[in-house]
Amino acid sequence: MNKQNSGWMPQLDGLRGISILMVLAAHVYAPGWHDLQGSYGVTVFFVLSGFLITRLLLREESDTGGIDLAAFYIRRAFRLFPIYYLILGVYCILILGVGLHSDGRSGFVEALPWYLVYLQDIPYFRDRSHIGGQIAMPFMQSWSLGIEEKFYLVWPVVAFRFLRFRNGKIILAVGAVLFFSAARFVPLGRYIYPYAAISWGCLFALLDDSLAIRKTFDGWMSSWGAPLAILSWPLAHFLVAYKAIPEVVQRSAELLYPVSIAFVILASLRVASVAKVLSCHPLVVLGRYSYCMYLIHLLARQSVEMVLRRFGMGVGNGLLVYFLMLLSSVAGASVLYYTVESKFREMGRRIAHSWSQRGKESTAPPAPTLGDRALGVD
Repeated sequence: MNKQNSGWMPQLDGLRGISILMVLAAHVYAPGWHDLQGSYGVTVFFVLSGFLITRLLLREESDTGGIDLAAFYIRRAFRLFPIYYLILGVYCILILGVGLHSDGRSGFVEALPWYLVYLQDIPYFRDRSHIGGQIAMPFMQSWSLGIEEKFYLVWPVVAFRFLRFRNGKIILAVGAVLFFSAARFVPLGRYIYPYAAISWGCLFALLDDSLAIRKTFDGWMSSWGAPLAILSWPLAHFLVAYKAIPEVVQRSAELLYPVSIAFVILASLRVASVAKVLSCHPLVVLGRYSYCMYLIHLLARQSVEMVLRRFGMGVGNGLLVYFLMLLSSVAGASVLYYTVESKFREMGRRIAHSWSQRGKESTAPPAPTLGDRALGVD
């Protein structure tokens, strides 16, 4: 597929690249690395997902008058499931067969039924051992995929089948932002709070689709707004990471963190200099491999730590662990991307296209007969 003709936006791949760099930093367990709050890289992924999926559905709705849910789900399934279940199978072999990560075996076995049905976020939020920053249960980094999958299942149906008008969609997105953000203050709300970031992405995509609001965004970004939009992200990150700041400020920054990401997305779509920076080749490549890297990076980190220990080197050098984990993750992800992920993604696109074409043919009026032509029906 020609990326230029498909609406591909390299700057958003670059933003994914930054996100995966943050996630890798979150899983370096050397002293001081947890304070970097790299886990907010997942928040960036969530905002991007909400924004891009909503933008895609809006474009399809505008072009065709509706959305083909079956084709959408086919593309998503072939995009996500094959590589996910492949890596899950590798974890099963390493833990249940080889005996790797013996201290996490029981937790993995308990969580495996949830992994198999793509509800991995449930055991993740039920197990509170990761609060200190370290994931104890193997493959638990996949929790965010369960969140996104439920978003894919529900949002297109509710927003694009039940609500035909843009204002209704905007009201729904605003309600979702408020509801899921409020969940942050309820103990069991941790199960649904991540949807707040996705909802912000959906809301900004809907606002950007409105001509009047889009013109307002254009005016902001062409004058004073672009620098503020870019600086809002590091500012929000500093506020959530710096422990000396009052808790109320940290909480507010956490709730508004997705907004800063949304404004960076808007700036990258409007300001050439921002797009150019985010479109630099290394970041775009990392963004392209980010899904595979997300799935395998903990295996890469564990392999790096085993090698370092074998050579008599400690794992307290976080920078060395991070660099080697990054290199091995990119190497593994590049192989998986070209041999598995991209192959199944293209297969999904072909099947979805074939399904859509079949649906159009079945609903098309029959070809006019000679009698019809004689009567002037043709």
